[in-house]
Amino acid sequence: MTAKELFLFDIFSYSCMNCLRSLDYIKKLDNKYKRYGLKTVLIHPSEWDFEKDSNNIIRAAKKYRIRMPILLDKNKKIIKNLKINFWPTQILIKNKKTVYKHIGEGDYKALENSIIEALKIKTKKIFNKEPKYTKFPTVYAGKRKKDKLSELKGKLKCGIIYKKGAWKQNNESLIGKGLLVIKTKGKVVSMVASSIKKKPVKINIMLNNKTSKNMIINEPQLYDIMRLKTDKTNILNLKTKSAISIYSFAFQ
Repeated sequence: MTAKELFLFDIFSYSCMNCLRSLDYIKKLDNKYKRYGLKTVLIHPSEWDFEKDSNNIIRAAKKYRIRMPILLDKNKKIIKNLKINFWPTQILIKNKKTVYKHIGEGDYKALENSIIEALKIKTKKIFNKEPKYTKFPTVYAGKRKKDKLSELKGKLKCGIIYKKGAWKQNNESLIGKGLLVIKTKGKVVSMVASSIKKKPVKINIMLNNKTSKNMIINEPQLYDIMRLKTDKTNILNLKTKSAISIYSFAFQ
């Protein structure tokens, strides 16, 4: 770093809904302030083993039209040095000193104000008020995150994945085929998933036993399952005849 450089480091994971939602705001800041000297860098730690594969990162960068440089942090050495274990996180560094740090989503207005102050410029702001978004807890499928998994029976509760069929839970994910049922929230329902044998797998999605559609699961990534008009609670059924790996369900 030179004495006049201002760096914005965004801790980001390509299969994280919160990170992808935050990325939209980071892109806006980068597009506006890079002409004034802001240099934005994404630091990509691996939440899942498949995120250690640089080919998956390259593919995600193309999909999400990321033009900022990405530092791969496979063993989380960079974020450990930064004393961070949660993402998204934004860190603004000037003259090798941290002038702003925020863990989690939000505070984009405060981040922009810090960028303007650090660059010592006068300009029309992007965020005159803090952007609003709906946030619901992610439901994880593997043992590591300690979320709940249950056989399909009785009354459904939020935060639990209900299964029927040949499913096996490992440290990171739920692997197998059959039926999964989950009580959802939010207007957008997504899941992190992948096929097992690197071949496309067709799954059937049904909402409230009414709306039904088929979709293809292939590369490990975040898949949007449903986009709805309201954020009311719904019951989602997922059926597959071929084995897939499911890591988490997310809602917004």
